[in-house]
Amino acid sequence: MNSFRKSNLQNIKNIFEEKTGVELESAPVWRYPIKKYVVIAAVLVCSFTMTAFAASLFSSLSGDDLSLSSTYEGNGIVSIQVENKSDKDLNFQKQLKLMRWSTSEEIAPLSDNIIFENTEIKANTSGTMTIDLSAAYDFSVLEQPLVDDHYYFVLTNNNFLFGQDWMCSIEFTEPIITPIQEPTPINPVEADKVSVSKVTEKLQHYFDTYIADPLEWQARNEEYLSDCAQLLNDLDGNVVPSVAPHLLVDMLNPGVIFDETVPADKQHWLTGEHHKPIDGYNLPIGSTLDEKALVLSAYVPQHRGEFDGGVDVPLVYIMTYEVDSIQSSEDYAFIRGQLLTFAEMEQYKVYEDEKYICFNVTELFYTDLRTHVESMISQRSDVYFDEQIWERVQNIYNYCMDKENLEGSFYYIDDGEPSTQGLSSMKLDSRGENGENSLAYLDTLRDNISQAILNKELNFVSSCWVDEASRTVKVGITEMKEEYIQRLKEFENMGPALDIFQQDLPVDE
Repeated sequence: MNSFRKSNLQNIKNIFEEKTGVELESAPVWRYPIKKYVVIAAVLVCSFTMTAFAASLFSSLSGDDLSLSSTYEGNGIVSIQVENKSDKDLNFQKQLKLMRWSTSEEIAPLSDNIIFENTEIKANTSGTMTIDLSAAYDFSVLEQPLVDDHYYFVLTNNNFLFGQDWMCSIEFTEPIITPIQEPTPINPVEADKVSVSKVTEKLQHYFDTYIADPLEWQARNEEYLSDCAQLLNDLDGNVVPSVAPHLLVDMLNPGVIFDETVPADKQHWLTGEHHKPIDGYNLPIGSTLDEKALVLSAYVPQHRGEFDGGVDVPLVYIMTYEVDSIQSSEDYAFIRGQLLTFAEMEQYKVYEDEKYICFNVTELFYTDLRTHVESMISQRSDVYFDEQIWERVQNIYNYCMDKENLEGSFYYIDDGEPSTQGLSSMKLDSRGENGENSLAYLDTLRDNISQAILNKELNFVSSCWVDEASRTVKVGITEMKEEYIQRLKEFENMGPALDIFQQDLPVDE
């Protein structure tokens, strides 16, 4: 490297003296050492000064500190209302990007001739910035209505690189909004009059309508359970509650194909099983929400060609009871509004050991598969269903309803109990092909936690959703208490998949 010239050193000396107020005197005998130290000192002073200057000039603001809204005034003029709620002044640079929401692509300007006015918004103040885009964009195109789409600006205070960038949506004309075809849910009584006709007369009116809103059906269920309690209290007999032990069904034996369009080693992604206290119509299965059925499901895709995840359609309901709780065959089981003696339940028995006895009571929920599936699908607008998917559902149903398949497929998890004979080596897999959590498992995990939230069992949970990118279920909790974390981890019956973080409960406005 070439050595510094004398003029270079003099410039550095001048900068140092200006910034520090210290006068540097020449001393020929120490000429070279002083030159070295002056350079180092000057570089350090300049570095610290420029860092502080940049932090002051290009300081960022969080989304909570800044509010932007835009109005198209016509003739290429846009006004942007800015509310700066921070303690920092905001200086917008006189440049922007115009983007389209659906594609995230920038609309290329015809020129750089954009006129900005009032770009400086002082701390804790509001103002209106005006932007003239008339010479920069073709408004004969921008003013054409978009279908279910819009444009947005990206604004910056430092070349979109330093500090914060901010988005602000803009509509140059009214968009065309495609009406959402809301499904018309089929009521339980319409879906299967035979099974509903067997419901105790006092409870039959609860099956006349389908309620989708969680708050409404929770209120309805409280009334339903109150009537159930009164009914059973007046009953002369012993009613045995169902239980939900760590007892599952192996859903797939090697070589079984439910859907030929799905790889053979991914067939188990098409099925699900979870313990649920409510049925597909959001009605309680037992006389309390503590009573749960083991529900075997088929996954219906949300888009054509998908097979990892989707919407689960309940197909088979299995109720489990403790053997020691059943005192005689004339004891009662209460299932979906119906009272049956265990003598009547015998026809549904599919498994028994020294601790538990299991019954496939699907017939008490519906009697016609096609009508039942169409009823479940009618509740959703986000599913893809055709005859090929219908065939898949049929195959899963037929396999699970086969008594021989069920009898040899029960197994315990987590409690050290031995598995039954005939259990296949391919249990319900929680892993995708790359070793990550499968979406089917994540959907099941999220559904189980969400159901517990609706049942008011997890009042410390503020949010819960599937993050496909990280293949985890994100769960926000009000406090990072160990007891809360351990309670949530009880849901991970197929392997770790929760990402738990602290988040306050939403505030109702």
